[in-house]
Amino acid sequence: MKKIALIAVFLLLTAHSYGQTGKTSQNNVRIDTIKGRGGALDTVITRKTKLSFDTNFPNNYKRDESVVQALSPYLVSEIVDPTNRSHPFYLERARDAREKLPLAKAELLKRMKGNSDDRARMAKLDINSEGDLNSITFVHVPMYYITPNIVFFKNGENIAKYYNLAGLGLKYLALRNNRLLGYLDFYENKSGFKSNFIPALRLSVESYNQITKLGKTPIAFTQDIYAVDSKNAGAGGHPNVFGYVDQGHLVFSYYSEGIVKKVGTDAHVAPDPRFYKEYTLKTAEAFFSGSGSRSTINRWLDNTVSTLKSRP
Repeated sequence: MKKIALIAVFLLLTAHSYGQTGKTSQNNVRIDTIKGRGGALDTVITRKTKLSFDTNFPNNYKRDESVVQALSPYLVSEIVDPTNRSHPFYLERARDAREKLPLAKAELLKRMKGNSDDRARMAKLDINSEGDLNSITFVHVPMYYITPNIVFFKNGENIAKYYNLAGLGLKYLALRNNRLLGYLDFYENKSGFKSNFIPALRLSVESYNQITKLGKTPIAFTQDIYAVDSKNAGAGGHPNVFGYVDQGHLVFSYYSEGIVKKVGTDAHVAPDPRFYKEYTLKTAEAFFSGSGSRSTINRWLDNTVSTLKSRP
């Protein structure tokens, strides 16, 4: 496993936690020391931001009129945001996903039989036959992307209003015993209907698990601002993050892991490496808040405009 540098904040958090179990700090950080592989002590950190939805998280976003002008041709006139489950387009997508699932599975089976690379990739997850495929539960998950309309963001606004339901391609979660295995992407191109299977990354699996353990319904996000071909947003590949809706706001679920070394101040004390798991929940407003010369929104908008300028 790749070793990562230990930052000062993490050192402060973990230095007092080793040898203790179930300690919760005043910063909503719960630290558990557990026995890991081979009996070694590991550390599990569960970090919760203050999920207070009436909090005005500071955001240093500054509107740039040149960016507004560059993105004006790509603004979305009608946004179907993640809080709107009664919009006709959302209902149509959900109905389409139910009706297309048999065809999506049939296309995937055809691909398994005809493509050795796909067959080998799925075999790693013990999906080797039509029977294995039928034992998997496929659940449609709506995908949302950030619209260029976020250029009009004002501090204190609910950021959910700037996310839009992706309009092309259907994404299904592949679940076995309620555990996320991967994604079934189903789309139509010039040659007809196609299916593709993408194994889920461990970080996504843990992010998804954190939400389901809370009893919430996961939704998927691509954390990119789509200005061109926006209907294709989220049509394939891995979601950038899982989240859910609570009190009309978005909450994102993050997971990270790695190896850190607690180094003693005494040179004769050997370093004490620990494997850690860290779970974090953040409201969208908390995620986008920050400091520095450029806000997260400004940086993402700058990248979007730069991409547009580089197009032929």
